[in-house]
Amino acid sequence: MTNWLSREIRHLLPTFDLHAIRTVLISFDPWRADARPTRDFLHIITDDAVAKHYPKMFVKPTIKSDLSEPVITVEFIDSSKAIFKASKLTTLDIFTKLKPLCIAKAPPP
Repeated sequence: MTNWLSREIRHLLPTFDLHAIRTVLISFDPWRADARPTRDFLHIITDDAVAKHYPKMFVKPTIKSDLSEPVITVEFIDSSKAIFKASKLTTLDIFTKLKPLCIAKAPPP
């Protein structure tokens, strides 16, 4: 991940409320050139600081070897799902598209 992208994501991540997420399923083929943003997303979402703040969020990576497109499936606490076909998305795009969904599905305080 480039320095500017890393800074942008570090700036964006504290504004997230991931309590609305129940499950994150990440599937990708590491041999595809467009799988890097998905791997970076996996790395960020499984960071110890994130896991500490959101212990109920379950993250399951699936590593494939069939040249399939990287896909991120997010299941929210209301059982609705969002599917991101991540072959043409950057890591910042994934987080930017996920944020309004998390805000809309956030549980009441």
